[in-house]
Amino acid sequence: MKLGFVLACTVVCAGLAMSAPVAEKRTDDPGASAEIALLRLNYERELIEASLAPVKEQITTLGALEKQFAADRDYDDAITARDERKRLQNELARLDKELLLLQTREQTLRASLLPERIKLPLDNASLSGLRLEGGAITGWSKVGASATWKLPDLPPGGYEVMLRYRCGTAEGGKLLIKETRFTLTTSIETTLKGPEERSAGTLKVSDGSGTLTLSAAALITDNLMQLLALELVPATR
Repeated sequence: MKLGFVLACTVVCAGLAMSAPVAEKRTDDPGASAEIALLRLNYERELIEASLAPVKEQITTLGALEKQFAADRDYDDAITARDERKRLQNELARLDKELLLLQTREQTLRASLLPERIKLPLDNASLSGLRLEGGAITGWSKVGASATWKLPDLPPGGYEVMLRYRCGTAEGGKLLIKETRFTLTTSIETTLKGPEERSAGTLKVSDGSGTLTLSAAALITDNLMQLLALELVPATR
């Protein structure tokens, strides 16, 4: 492969990679709605992501050529290949930082579009050892009994878990709340005045398209509670 051809390819790749920041400035347009700004960010991120593989391929090719030219004692071309490889490596590092910035802005915008509360309907839950009865999930009679929801493509971040439940005097125990990576444990206490809404704490969500599972971790007697509602409140609000 001729060095001139490779260098021509690197110019094309670099041009593609460097085209995204030009459009990126438009995301700061004060007249743009959050939805439009989010679309722009998605486009810019996808453009950068599409340029990464060609740039990496050219870095690998230039590295091989550098060794080949050096072995052939063609030191001028070896130096040229080395310099171009280093330039593309610097460009790749810049793209990585730019991509991280775009992802952070995208997450912030997505969070701003979330409702104040995200309801996870009881009838959408996949139940294991439990049953939906009278508008409540009940039957938490064994440790490990669980209810699992598919999360609605949430941006990663912290979410306060709000539980509305009824718990009799002889009921209660510990509830384990988990997503793809992180977990949260809360006590289920007796509700003396009928159903109550209580915060289980804030859970970090790493995969907003993954699952959220509530499972019985410990029982006082033969039932944990009757779960009446489950909602998530974005911690950024």
